[in-house]
Amino acid sequence: MNIALATACHALLPARWAVVGMAGAYTLSYVAGLALTARLLRRRLGSRIDDGGVWRTYGKLFCAAGPAAGLGWGTARACADLGSGTWPAAIALAAGVLTTAVGYLLLARLLKISELRRLPGMR
Repeated sequence: MNIALATACHALLPARWAVVGMAGAYTLSYVAGLALTARLLRRRLGSRIDDGGVWRTYGKLFCAAGPAAGLGWGTARACADLGSGTWPAAIALAAGVLTTAVGYLLLARLLKISELRRLPGMR
């Protein structure tokens, strides 16, 4: 599914938006894979799996990722005004990545995503 959607994005979207479309295609294929996996696990394991809990966790992850990505994008755009060239671009990239990572971890902690407890220092 991912390959078909990414190919369609490459063929149908303007070059400027092809990569954004491919990221959306990856998201759609990932959600489809999650749905298929939850269905197969439910069929195989029956009541021993809480697929509602799986969907809640992924919903929380999505709610943490969206705003964090927006913060990272905004930071990178603000740093892009430093000028053109390799170093300003590297600074913008590093600032965007750092802002995204910190924002994601803070939002995930606020949303009480239990998997964070497994990370060192995040208890």
